[in-house]
Amino acid sequence: MKEEVFWKNQNYIPRKQLKKDLQCDYLIVGGGITGVSIAYFLALNGIKNVALIEKNHIGSGATGKSAGFLALKGELDLTQIIHKYGRKRGLIYWKGNHDGLKIIRDIISKENIRCDFELQPTIYGSIAGKKDSEVLGEYILEKDIEKDTELLVGKKLRKEVNTPLFEYAIKSYDHGASLNPLKFIQDFSKVVEKKGVRVYESTPLLKIKQNIALTPHGNITFRKAILAIDAANRSSKIKNLRSTIVITNKLTKKQLKSINLLQHKMIWDSEDIYHYLKITKDNRILLGYGDKQVHKRHKIARIHHPHIKRITIFLKKLFPHLSPSIEYAWSGDFGVTEDKIPVIEFKGNKVMVGGASSQIVCVMSAKHIVHKLLHKKSSLEEFFNPG
Repeated sequence: MKEEVFWKNQNYIPRKQLKKDLQCDYLIVGGGITGVSIAYFLALNGIKNVALIEKNHIGSGATGKSAGFLALKGELDLTQIIHKYGRKRGLIYWKGNHDGLKIIRDIISKENIRCDFELQPTIYGSIAGKKDSEVLGEYILEKDIEKDTELLVGKKLRKEVNTPLFEYAIKSYDHGASLNPLKFIQDFSKVVEKKGVRVYESTPLLKIKQNIALTPHGNITFRKAILAIDAANRSSKIKNLRSTIVITNKLTKKQLKSINLLQHKMIWDSEDIYHYLKITKDNRILLGYGDKQVHKRHKIARIHHPHIKRITIFLKKLFPHLSPSIEYAWSGDFGVTEDKIPVIEFKGNKVMVGGASSQIVCVMSAKHIVHKLLHKKSSLEEFFNPG
């Protein structure tokens, strides 16, 4: 087993570090999906004088180490959203999630980003033998809104995913997509660069003094700075969680057929939101687990072996007749808030964003921030900037 990130992007050439002073209207700190998306939306709105700095390389943080598992119910399911906001407001936020996934899909298509993107149905399963009304309640609520949602039971369930672990499950359409997250974010950064954004890698932010950002080899004078650094954010509202991902050897078509996953699907269970599975573009099983809280001073996300043990048990329960070997395993940190809604703060000439946890919500946050910066109306104002 290799203790390293599986995702690769062989043709990517990192940019050079900043080695001179420069001036910009908007400075973005952080080369993950939130930072690059903010740069993209600014460029689409005709803003020319934008710079982005990343302390390591683009995608070196949570985005590039993620599972590439984009799902509407990644953090908050529809029931939780309605409970939190009420039906009318909750459906606005739910639609925002749908829009976020569509935005990512449209960017990949329009900008011709090759990142193994696949729209996949999602399967949300209830553990067999446990009294669990969550999945049934979610199905009733979702079916009332999205007519193509299905409840899977018995043979119908086994036909979708051949596992003894689930008693019943929800199958949803247009709720999920799989991609190679490193290819996506790095090639997305090439898109924003072509649109005029200056991108510098290996350029950590040392300090901000009024309207000047200090880096090791050059200072940046800015009008607005947007700090999109997620897990490195010092805000007490954001806690850091460590998650672990494993990837198996390639499965044969016969093996995939035996578990009824020749058609790729994204799967997770109701017991733990961080227990998930997908089939990669090259037919490997990817499984993830973990929400271990870690201190923000722990800079290196060393592999968390207890997670691997739990993932292995989960895999055995899912597919007891399969014996795939684990070829890759790694752990990574990401930021999350208590209520799973990102923190976005506008303070003077700085904007801070973090804790979005879901990459779909990261894109939603980025678009909202750009709308605010350009004094445009945002449909998500009441969620991201409650008064």
